Amino acid sequence: MKIEMVTTGSYYTNSYIVSNDKNECVIIDPGLNYKKAAEYIKNKYNPIAILITHGHMDHIDGISYFMNLPIYLYEEEKALFNNENANLYEMIGRVDPFSTNDLDIRFVKDNDIIEISDFKFEVIHTPGHTRGSCCYLIGDDLFTGDTLFKMSCGRVDFPTGDPYEMEESLKKLMNKFSDNIKCYPGHNDITTIGYERNHNPFLN
Repeated sequence: MKIEMVTTGSYYTNSYIVSNDKNECVIIDPGLNYKKAAEYIKNKYNPIAILITHGHMDHIDGISYFMNLPIYLYEEEKALFNNENANLYEMIGRVDPFSTNDLDIRFVKDNDIIEISDFKFEVIHTPGHTRGSCCYLIGDDLFTGDTLFKMSCGRVDFPTGDPYEMEESLKKLMNKFSDNIKCYPGHNDITTIGYERNHNPFLN
């Protein structure tokens, strides 16, 4: 598998393109200002699915360029995904660029294994930033969304955020994974579980 990171929008959101030897790809968190990224992906790969770590606008806006793809979303994120106040579109003075009725949304839950072509992702529920936030593991690569950042973690003051749940989710990741697991966050730099275990102030 190959992983490419694309950072877009004024919130500098990281989106990830996970590809295989057949030139298929899965897109994780297509964000704001995604037109050029979408054109690049469509020209280089055969996109076959989208995985969403949580439903904030800067992680879902680019869905509008891939309306025909199945979208994987944690089951408890459905209400936020459909609410323009909770998903923060109202905060930036915009409306959803798509109707959820037009999307092929496939809801997942904790410990699910998603198999798409020869990709295999494990779902890890990590509430705190939002109630339905989750991470996706493929091999030794963990896509952490806005749960775990390098030397930080996601905000807990947005709708459905919860500081206690964030604390428990961070503990869950530290207890579940070994130091060598590479972390691909929704913002900022790529890191590892080992680095965060030793340096992240929110884990002390």
